[in-house]
Formats: sequence, structure tokens, C-alpha cells
Amino acid sequence: MTTRLALAPTPATPDASHASEYGIACVSTLLSEFFRINNTDAVTFEVTFGTHDIDLTVADPDAAFRAGWVGDEHWLIAEEGDDEADDVLWALDAASLKAALIESEQNLVAAARQTLLWEFDSTAPEIPGDELVSWLARDLLKRTVTETTGASRTPPLLAYAKNFPLESVLDGEEDSCLLLVGAHRTALIHISC
Repeated sequence: MTTRLALAPTPATPDASHASEYGIACVSTLLSEFFRINNTDAVTFEVTFGTHDIDLTVADPDAAFRAGWVGDEHWLIAEEGDDEADDVLWALDAASLKAALIESEQNLVAAARQTLLWEFDSTAPEIPGDELVSWLARDLLKRTVTETTGASRTPPLLAYAKNFPLESVLDGEEDSCLLLVGAHRTALIHISC
């Protein structure tokens, strides 16, 4: 079976204020539809947005967000002493977030390549910068950050993650989650198989 995929510009949406969320839905649908960790199992990418009215312009925005965050039982933020808990989100500083995203992208490309048959060479080539899964993952994150922070080059104020960089989910074992917090909005990227 052969699958052919063509990328085209996003068509105009009736409401321009939702264009970014529409683009995110398109990219996450493409990743969910075509990214597989083996012959049969696809990985699902879901992005949901929320708002918050927590004042993060304080000395310790992490403490302020933790005190005001109303998560559900699936997306609780880890507290001190939660060393063994698997069902909580762990705080990431800017450097840790950047490193986790780079490694996650490499893991996505490696997982995508495992499902391919290299006919003429037993070794996989190095990761090219224009690899489709790489481009889609970067685009999904960039659009999500832009929608959360309001500016494409502004990093999220806070980030919390579960099972990042992506390894467990790509082995078909556990879900991964990334919660990005802007001044007034939140974005939850949930990746499962």
C-alpha cells in the first residue's frame, strides 16, 4: 500500500481569529493520520487551549501558577516529594524545554524511519532538516506557542511536561503531555498511541 501526501496552503477560514487554531488542528491531524510507530499503530496528537486569570507578573510565576491552576486528575503539576509519580507534569525551565523538544524531534524522525524499508542501504541516513515529520512537529509547536503567547518569538512563560522527550509514547508504552503557559492562555499538547 502506498500513501501519497501533498501539502497545500491552509484555505481561508470563515473567522480569521481562529485561523491559527485551525492551522494547529490541520497539522495535528496530519501527524495523527500519517505518523506511525510501526505497521499498525498511529500516534495521536491533540492540542487544546484554555485561558487563565492568574497574575504571572510576580517574583515567582511558577508558584503563582501552581496555586491558581485548576487541572483535572490527568494533568496535575508535580509537587515536592513526587519523585516516583508518573501521572504528574514536571516543571521545565527554558533550557530543559529546548533540549527536550530537540530530542523529541530526533526521536520522532527515528521512529518514523523504523517503519521504512531501506532497500539499498542497511544504515539510515542522517536527519535532514526538511524531513516531513520534523517539519510538522516544529510547525505544530511554533503555532501552539504563538497561539499561547501571542508572539511567535516569545517563549512560553512556564512549561510542564510528562514523558518528555518523546520516548515512551514512541515505544507504544505511555502518553506524553506538554503544558505551555502564557500570560493569559494555556496550551496542552497530548500525544498518545
